[in-house]
Amino acid sequence: MWLIGVNKTLLLMKMHYFLYSGCIATILSFGSTYAKQLGYSKITVGYIMMSLFVISMLTKPAVGAIVDKFRVKKYMFLVFIFTTGVSAFFLMFVSRLSLETSVELDCNVNITTVKIYFDHTNKLSDCDQKILMGNNGERLVNCKLYCNNNEILFSEMLSTSKNGLNINSSDVEILETKTTDFPILIHLHNSNTERYGSYNFRVRYVDINHSRMTSPVCHRPTITPCQLYCPSPVIMELAATPKSQKTIVAMPEFWEFFSLLCIFWISQSGIWAIQDPICFDLLEDKPNDFGKQRCWTSIGWGSVTMLSGWLVDYFSYDKVQKDYTPISYLILSFMILNFFVASNIPVVESKLSQNTFQNVFKLFGKLHVISFFVWILLLGVYSSMTMSYLFWYLEDLATEYQCHQMAWIKTLQGFSQGAQSFFGEMPVFFCSGWIIKRIGHKHCMSLVLFAFTVRFFFYSIMTNPFWVLLIEILNGMAYALGRAVMVSYSRRISPPSAHHTVLGLVGLFDCIGLSLGGVLASHIYDFYGGVWLFRLFSYGSAVMCVLQITYNLLTRSNEKTIDY
Repeated sequence: MWLIGVNKTLLLMKMHYFLYSGCIATILSFGSTYAKQLGYSKITVGYIMMSLFVISMLTKPAVGAIVDKFRVKKYMFLVFIFTTGVSAFFLMFVSRLSLETSVELDCNVNITTVKIYFDHTNKLSDCDQKILMGNNGERLVNCKLYCNNNEILFSEMLSTSKNGLNINSSDVEILETKTTDFPILIHLHNSNTERYGSYNFRVRYVDINHSRMTSPVCHRPTITPCQLYCPSPVIMELAATPKSQKTIVAMPEFWEFFSLLCIFWISQSGIWAIQDPICFDLLEDKPNDFGKQRCWTSIGWGSVTMLSGWLVDYFSYDKVQKDYTPISYLILSFMILNFFVASNIPVVESKLSQNTFQNVFKLFGKLHVISFFVWILLLGVYSSMTMSYLFWYLEDLATEYQCHQMAWIKTLQGFSQGAQSFFGEMPVFFCSGWIIKRIGHKHCMSLVLFAFTVRFFFYSIMTNPFWVLLIEILNGMAYALGRAVMVSYSRRISPPSAHHTVLGLVGLFDCIGLSLGGVLASHIYDFYGGVWLFRLFSYGSAVMCVLQITYNLLTRSNEKTIDY
């Protein structure tokens, strides 16, 4: 009986928002730390994000213009939902970077070790060493060595092994054939690490041509340079040569990862450009109820990221690296459900005005429109900070101050998204129409900048990642109110029949800010660290907040006079 009073069309829209955000939440939330696990540096991630935001910058206005002109809104909506889910699913199975590594294999009469030299730039923290060694202080890792002097090293190992009867005599002829690589089992143990400027990992055995030499040694000490390939990202990052990061664009693994990201980003940007105008069309004469629909994005985002973080930690127990496989199937299921929900949402195809583009370009002759797009640009810059590097920063804090939290850091990251969604975004989205009506769009813009200022400052002073659960509540004012103002104000100033085009331009300026912010943040983070990154952006946001308030006072007027 309760369904009698429910608007079933808006119910479908709410379900779409929930399922859509659930599909993209894991990629957008855990994407930077997932890229880190695949072997990408902060700078590389920064430029990848910049490229993606540039693609999104071109996609949003193009999609807006296409659906205004050709009236294919429903078709493109469904296609983008499908490609978003499929690309996100396959992203979880991409190959890790095969970075060039530099180690030494030291074979002597007592022991054979793999030496990885370090300096202040790649020395492992105490927390990283604990993670590497596992709960019992030691771990066995299957790796493979490619050495420059294989024949010399092999002959010495073989001679010693035959004398020591470590291998079967029937296998000698097979072992004497020329080999090109050494599959080895490295025994990681605390007593063997960090000696004389190197990490020394003992070799437990060597497999050559399906025969095994246990605890190989050499009567004549032999040292040879090698390249190392391990499933442990910590070891690979430690052994990676600096120049290998510069040749990433030539690697097939990079293009596999980047191509899927491009498809995902184009698709979710296309949905972004279409879904909100569809919602406004369904609301008809109640545009202030937009936040009540949009809050379901926060519900989906928060619940799915909390579940995803827990799943990753649960299936990664006692593993060297996090296992993201379970959430790939979660993404796929959300995409399938969303496709069927969206196919039942009625879509109103707008009629094209002959002077659409001319009317849109006239907007940029008005001061309040120019200031609005500058504010959108700033919003993009600040949003890129948390989107790209907040989780990375939390892991750095845990590594430095709270090592015990690394075992469940993904759960903490997921719950931080839950806190921002349920206690920050959802209440603000629900009340955004009332807030905008009460204090006006311009003062809401000032409030958003102030929220970013406070949020960034608290990030810069915290030493325990747990505090992010409280700080993320500010995301309600920083993100939710900002997005509601962005969509509401753009619709208010847009010419008739050009809502999609103007919203596409809003997305374009947002993406310009996101791309610039991502690259700037990556360089500051790499050179000065996460603390100064958030501190500097806190100062910058405070200055822009003061300027916005000053502009509001100087241009004080009735907002009813600024409609198109």
